[in-house]
Amino acid sequence: TFMKRTLLLSLLILCLVPIFGSTTLGGSSGYIVVPSADVAPSKAKSSVSTAYSATITSDRVIHIPSILLSFSDAVETSFAVDIGNDIDILLNGKWRFAKRETTSFAAGVLAQVSGVSETNDFSAQLYAASTFESSIMDFPSKTTLRLGYTFKKSLDSNIDFALGFQTPFFPEVFKEKVDFLLDFGNVSYSTTPSAGNAGDRGLVNVALRLLPIEFLTDTYFGLDIRALDLFDHKGRALSIGATISFRPQ
Repeated sequence: TFMKRTLLLSLLILCLVPIFGSTTLGGSSGYIVVPSADVAPSKAKSSVSTAYSATITSDRVIHIPSILLSFSDAVETSFAVDIGNDIDILLNGKWRFAKRETTSFAAGVLAQVSGVSETNDFSAQLYAASTFESSIMDFPSKTTLRLGYTFKKSLDSNIDFALGFQTPFFPEVFKEKVDFLLDFGNVSYSTTPSAGNAGDRGLVNVALRLLPIEFLTDTYFGLDIRALDLFDHKGRALSIGATISFRPQ
């Protein structure tokens, strides 16, 4: 079937392509569902990241494999497949057009095809993001503000708003190798997510992130454990994601 072929192709990509950076559920670099204004590092040469997320709800397991390419510390693009009750294709593009000391500004777009081979519904999310250094309870952190617009007729509100925070998690215990993530807003990783659907309401997610560890030359491994949609029992889910990245110097 088409679904099986897509899953096999996605797994093959994960096996063949060296995997960098920390990605959202939708495949772009960032927090849990909120993309940041930063891109995966790629100073001299392009970097490649592949990721896989397994999201567990009360009645099913959702698979999201993805691949991300970044260029010159300024541009990244990613491809993800959301395999739940049906199959959604997610295509991300992000351009960091300015950086001032510790603040970055980016513009991005997420183009989507929902219900591939069935309904083939098209939608797109345009956004602008600003990522800057901040502090939470005296701990250094990175904060991202996202504003955007969703092109999809069925929504009551097409204006998107989201915030993301990342800060060390008990740095003395975990030696600054683990971060705590929090993001919330009225937008998820796609317009038709298989879990954590913001719909016309708010969405709160938390996660612990093992920061990328270099285990081979220029090759890094990262791990996320996420809790999605904490305040809504219907959309609540647990997600585990792994990322392997290749960043040549």
